[in-house]
Amino acid sequence: MRDLSELSRLDPVDLDRAHVLTSRPVFDELRRATVALGRDEDRFADPESSGARSRRPVVLPALAVGVALVLGVLATVVATSGPSLPATTTWHAGRAFSVAARPARHAAGTWRLVDDVLTGTWQQDTSGPPPGYFDCPVPSACYAMSGHYPDANAGAPLLGESLYVSTDVGSTWTVFPMPSGFAPTSPLSCAGATTCAAGGTYQGRAVLVVTTDGGHSFEIDPLPSGAGNIYALSCPAAGTCGALVAARTDANNAPLDATFLETTDGGGSFSDHQVATGYSMSALDCTSALDCTAVGNSDALGPNDWTAGVAGVTTDGGASWTMGPLPTGFGISYLSQLSCADAGHCAVTGWVAATVPNPPQCAKLPPVTLPPGTPTTAPATTTPANPAVQAVSASESEVAAAEAERQAGAKSFTCSSSTHMLLGDIATTADGGRSWTPEPMPADVPTPQFSGLSCPTAEECWASGSEGVPEQVGNGTNGGSPVLIGTTNGGATWSKVTFSVPKGAPDYDGQSYLDIGAISCPTTNVCAALGSAAQGSPTTPVYSLVVPPSSS
Repeated sequence: MRDLSELSRLDPVDLDRAHVLTSRPVFDELRRATVALGRDEDRFADPESSGARSRRPVVLPALAVGVALVLGVLATVVATSGPSLPATTTWHAGRAFSVAARPARHAAGTWRLVDDVLTGTWQQDTSGPPPGYFDCPVPSACYAMSGHYPDANAGAPLLGESLYVSTDVGSTWTVFPMPSGFAPTSPLSCAGATTCAAGGTYQGRAVLVVTTDGGHSFEIDPLPSGAGNIYALSCPAAGTCGALVAARTDANNAPLDATFLETTDGGGSFSDHQVATGYSMSALDCTSALDCTAVGNSDALGPNDWTAGVAGVTTDGGASWTMGPLPTGFGISYLSQLSCADAGHCAVTGWVAATVPNPPQCAKLPPVTLPPGTPTTAPATTTPANPAVQAVSASESEVAAAEAERQAGAKSFTCSSSTHMLLGDIATTADGGRSWTPEPMPADVPTPQFSGLSCPTAEECWASGSEGVPEQVGNGTNGGSPVLIGTTNGGATWSKVTFSVPKGAPDYDGQSYLDIGAISCPTTNVCAALGSAAQGSPTTPVYSLVVPPSSS
């Protein structure tokens, strides 16, 4: 189990790396520093139990990378010197991915949403592929794109990237090598059972990498000169992808002044469009070649204001955009996740300010000492929250207070250097992003933080992340635990699923059960999520839901 003294060897402020690897959470004690209002850091302690150390899920600057085993030689590109592009890798057979002594799958119990529309049982497999980007375009195919690193330290070199494929919703996996010299800069986006794409760099050149045969081979296409790197990618159909690209960053190294890059021929050619002057968009989802929604921030509010957001909508393939604000007080950042079931219905994860009291035990503990360079100032609120956001904030503050009271009599508890925090929330739209409604979170999910979001229909969505409920893992205690929440009524009500950690489950660097990372639901009856773990971990948990047709 990790404590703060170990963080001196980690890079605490590499937010560019954090943005690049947003959907790959490597968790450590720094996430709360990046989302707290005036908060130095979370602290977890059990002064009555010797030897026990605690932690809470946090986003490391190096966010979730980590791969598994080095399985075979990386694919060789048909270009012998320099980035001669476009290029295509040779055809490679996949290798079975296996972890020694793979444990059996574990059921987490049944869940039932408030309106009883859908019931099912989530499964937890403790030996899935390494942490990485994740997408399930159809029930018969799930993909994870993961990198291999020598260790969990921030700044560790990327040794190679691999694509992991499952045809049974995460029970078994096949691994394929990706082009040697490719480093991803965007999440993975898959348009069908055998077609996936990712933005990145190849030997220093900004590129789009595409496979049309399920990972056996890859085409590497250069982006237009000066466009910048892809950091958000959405491919609604084979050969058609929309992307947010940026050539410069803000003070936190998050992308600035994104443009919208589109290809309709699988990367053979690109068209680049201005989104809107003065806006920095951070997440994108396209439901067709013409219809896309993006969310981000206004440059005028400054790079540290995570309590205000803006949305943009295009219905002509990015040629023109309609911009509109999200509810004031609902913040968007490079950690936000966006999912659109169709051109009209979307959901996005964001932040609301809340008050989180400390349990009384915290008053007896010494103040937290953070490593040099750790961010200690919080994103500031520049405008009053609207009434709907205020109601969500009040509700989350009340839930947090109830959990603090519960922890007052417990061995494990969470301490923060400030009672003002930004907590996770979800907003929904029924008009393609022109107006948004912040949704109340479940009363049994204290201090939520979200890492993934997937909406297979206008009514059903699943969000993955963590909650502030301490959890026993091996001989130690986590300050937080993984959680899923789901809705079948468009976000009006949500219900949660939690998971226990099986005895003897692999827990690389003590971080595999702090949070659930990316989630993907190709249909209402099939969902899968990839767990989070420290960079360099050979495996992560996989969470899956398969509901028999008769149960829906």
